[in-house]
Amino acid sequence: MLKINYNEILDLFETRLRVDDNVRGIAIRYGYQPYMIARYIEMLGFDEALRLLDVFEKKDLFKHSIRCNDLRCNCGRIIDSLEDQGFILKAIEWARYSYVVLEKPQKPSIGATHEYLKGCYYLYRDAASLIPIVIFSPSPGDYILDSCAAPGGKTTHILLEMRDRGLVIANDISMDRLVALKFNLIRMGFKSYVITRFDARKTHEIFRDEIPKILVDAPCSAEGAIMFDPERKNKTSYSALAKLVSREIEILSSSIEALAPGGLIMYVTCSIAPEENEFVISKILDFYRENIEIVSPHNNLWSKGIERFLGYEFNPEVQKCVRVWPHKHLMEGYFICLLRKR
Repeated sequence: MLKINYNEILDLFETRLRVDDNVRGIAIRYGYQPYMIARYIEMLGFDEALRLLDVFEKKDLFKHSIRCNDLRCNCGRIIDSLEDQGFILKAIEWARYSYVVLEKPQKPSIGATHEYLKGCYYLYRDAASLIPIVIFSPSPGDYILDSCAAPGGKTTHILLEMRDRGLVIANDISMDRLVALKFNLIRMGFKSYVITRFDARKTHEIFRDEIPKILVDAPCSAEGAIMFDPERKNKTSYSALAKLVSREIEILSSSIEALAPGGLIMYVTCSIAPEENEFVISKILDFYRENIEIVSPHNNLWSKGIERFLGYEFNPEVQKCVRVWPHKHLMEGYFICLLRKR
C-alpha cells in the first residue's frame, strides 16, 4: 500500500510557494492565509484568482439543489407542491430528477417541508454534489462500497440510480456523522444497504480484490466550499493540508487494493487544492502504473485536471479528471476522478 509522509509534501510544495508583499496584501484584504492566495495565482493567474476570491464572497450566487426520490414519491407532484409553497425550481439538464432551488419563501425552509421529512428528496448545498454519481453511473444490482459515506448525499444518490437493488456498504469512521447517514437512509426508505464503521485507510484489511465499485469521497480541506464556510479561509495550515493529503493517499491506495480486477473507483474531494487532487492521483498512477488507469467521463461539462503546479509536472493522465471551479461554473469547488483497475 502507498504511504507518503506529510513532510515529503511540505518539502515538495511549500518551499516553492511565492508569498510576496502583493500576495500578503490580498490575503489581508480577503482574510485568507497567504499560501492559499499564492496557490490561486499560480493556478489561475492574477486576474482570474481575484475573480475566484470575489465569487467566494457571494454565497447568494450558489443555490440549494434537490434530488427527488422517485422510488418513493411522484416527482411531478412533489415539484408542483413545492412550487405551490413558493419555491421556484429549475431542472438540472445533466442530472435526472434533480432541481436547482432558484427562489424560496420565508417559510418553510427547503429542509423542513413535509415532502422533505417524508423522504421525497435529498437536499444538497448546491448541484456540484450530484456530479460524481452522474459520472460514476451506478446500475441496478451493483455492489458498491461508499467508504466515507456520511451524511449520505452521494449514498442516497447511488441507491436511487441502483433503483434500491443490489448492495451499498455505507461506511464512515465518525459515529456522530453515522447518525446523520442513518437518518437520511431511513427517511428516504432505502433497503439495499448496510452501515459499517471502520477507518477507510484499512479497507484493504477487510476486503481484498473484492469490491466491484468503490466511492472515495475523501475527507479533505473543503477548500472548494469557502462560500458556505468562510472559516475555511484560515482553518487549514499548510502543515495540516499536507497531513490531509497523506491520509487521502492512504485511503485511496487502501481502496484500490480492495477493488476487484476490472472494477471502478471514484475519487472525490470538495477541494480545489492541487495537492489533494492531481498530486494524489499522480502518486497513485505512478505507484500502481501497471494496474490503474483513468477513465474519461462520458459527459464532461466542466474543466479538466491541471497538468502542472509550482513547477511540478503531474501525470498527464490527470487531464481526464474533472474540476469544478466556483467562479467558472457557479458551483462548489470539486475534483472528481474515475479510475479503473485493469
